[in-house]
Amino acid sequence: MTLDDELILHHDRTLSVSKELQKELSDYVESNNKSDIEKFGFPSFEKIIQNKKISQGLREQGKVACIELKLPHPSSSAGAGWFNPRANIPYVGKMLKKCAEILVEAEIPKHSVIFYGFFKHMSYVSKKIDFEWDVSCLFPNQFRAGGRRINRFYAVPQFVGRSMKSMIKLQKSRNSPMLPCTLEYFLPPTNKLRLDRTYGLTGKHLDNLLKLRQGFPIYVWPGLIRDELNLYNAGITSLTDDLYSDTFSLPEGVARWTRPSTQPLNLEWRNKFLNLDVEHHEDLVKEATANVSPWNEINMSERKEFLDVWKKRWYWGRSNDSLNDDSESNKLPWEAVRIVGHRGCGMTSRPIFY
Repeated sequence: MTLDDELILHHDRTLSVSKELQKELSDYVESNNKSDIEKFGFPSFEKIIQNKKISQGLREQGKVACIELKLPHPSSSAGAGWFNPRANIPYVGKMLKKCAEILVEAEIPKHSVIFYGFFKHMSYVSKKIDFEWDVSCLFPNQFRAGGRRINRFYAVPQFVGRSMKSMIKLQKSRNSPMLPCTLEYFLPPTNKLRLDRTYGLTGKHLDNLLKLRQGFPIYVWPGLIRDELNLYNAGITSLTDDLYSDTFSLPEGVARWTRPSTQPLNLEWRNKFLNLDVEHHEDLVKEATANVSPWNEINMSERKEFLDVWKKRWYWGRSNDSLNDDSESNKLPWEAVRIVGHRGCGMTSRPIFY
């Protein structure tokens, strides 16, 4: 949220432009006015939601938006200081309300959006303001300042000491539809450094995870192309900076498909993606993009077939009746595995959107 109480899309804690461009503007996003930041190419949240492609995707095509709220820097004009993170509760509440107003105006359905952040009081804020949209808390939590090294050090106690079972239980108790967390929970060697059973993306460690979560959705970052196939096979949604990459082949030698739920592949198409030679992958992806029916255009019978396959493959715990209720609209259940564009879909470096 900017100094003039507007919402801006900006990934980092400090203004992501060169000092030459920044000139006299504050380092902190929240200490500058919206117009000052927009001139560098960063869009307002309202502009994003008004974009026809984005709004139609959320309203009609089963797409989702994961909206991460950024806390003000402790030293900024909007910051709540260094020692009392709870003082940010009113600030976060104000951001949530402003986001909701814009989404309601654009007629975005609630099942297409989740709000989250590195703020352990997200659920409390939601209840305090009677917020009707889904919220969640990112794991492990991070410090409100500093770089990557400081934040990783700050996150170590929670990462090492908190079990996956307790993380999922906590999200369920707070009515979060999924668990958003870092990829390191599932990759060696870091997944073996925790005081918990080892969970992973393959073999017995994947079996441990599937049996524990019973289909409870997990969203991870960073969703690297090298791990994309394993993440999908594990039934995990990934947030990637490479959604619009020119990479058409995965390291395993299979063709890359980034719309596994919103444009799901039937058995015939899946076999093509698994078996076609690498030199034909680009043409295959383009052919599938043009010819595979998106979720909102396939009939109810086909939707139920996909849901039945996914439910069986990933041990979804929900009943067929509740899943079939989802299939009767363009809604996709949160359990559906996705590849989500992070930071404006990673289309450019910063600024991210024009």
